[in-house]
Amino acid sequence: MKTASFALLPLVLAMSGPAPVPETLRPNSGQETLPVIQSPAPAAETLRQGSGQETAPAKTPPQQEDPLKVYKVRYADVTEVAAVIPMMMPSANGLVVQTVGKTLVVRGTPEQHDIVRQMLRDLDAPPKNIRVDVQFGTRGGSYDREIGIRPKGPIVINRDGVHGSLQGNLINQSTTTRENTTQMLVAADGRSASIRVGERVPYIAWLTEYGHRYGYVRNVEIEWRDVGSFLMMEPTIIAPGLIRVRLTPELSGRLENGDRQSIQFTHLATEVTVRDGQTISIGGFSKDEDFSSKFLIGRGSSGENSVTDITLTPRILQ
Repeated sequence: MKTASFALLPLVLAMSGPAPVPETLRPNSGQETLPVIQSPAPAAETLRQGSGQETAPAKTPPQQEDPLKVYKVRYADVTEVAAVIPMMMPSANGLVVQTVGKTLVVRGTPEQHDIVRQMLRDLDAPPKNIRVDVQFGTRGGSYDREIGIRPKGPIVINRDGVHGSLQGNLINQSTTTRENTTQMLVAADGRSASIRVGERVPYIAWLTEYGHRYGYVRNVEIEWRDVGSFLMMEPTIIAPGLIRVRLTPELSGRLENGDRQSIQFTHLATEVTVRDGQTISIGGFSKDEDFSSKFLIGRGSSGENSVTDITLTPRILQ
């Protein structure tokens, strides 16, 4: 009996077979065994394959505005605009303004370029007209001398002649006059106009020789027929509400041969800067007080010499 039991042991083992295999790994289950592949985790910006969507490209930061720009200046003085822009800029750190012809070459931040464009709308606007009220305050004097003769006592006329005495009187009289006159002129922005200082020029010979000395005229012997003293005025708007006025003394008139002649003393030109509607006083030409004392003296129709004080009030016409 022990022999039979030993003989049955292999049969039992054969009938029991090998250990069961998981369903997914059985060779005869109709599915192939898939190898295990280690894959990296997908990137956050990339969608999974097979989802029907393409990979989204990474976003790039927007490009910054080019810091170098060129601006065309059409009406204003490009040099003056280049000087004013940095002064009116809230922060001019790193700002560079240069001129090339009638253009501005500006290097700066995008915020500075925005401010430059805003300022150019005002600084480079079409020219406006400027009205200038000119008031002349004249101080002068006249000197009169009268000689009178009157009888002293009775006058007797007979055959022997006329008998009596006469008394002569010499009267000297001086008067001082003050007078204010107003002229109004209108000039385009950056253009010139003239105002008359005196109808006649008492020191015409001295002023003509002065012009010859500084090379404004070749011939010192000029035969004037009619000449007057003028101030050439050139008002210019350099900023909103800000006006620069340039004044140049001038002699102008006709010669004996009928030709016109003018002498502009440009080295004595005076510049003042005022606000719109502000009144300024022109006391004279400080560069040469001797010239000023002879030029700012006019002779009126009564023949009186008048020392002239001038005040200007420029206004921008809208």
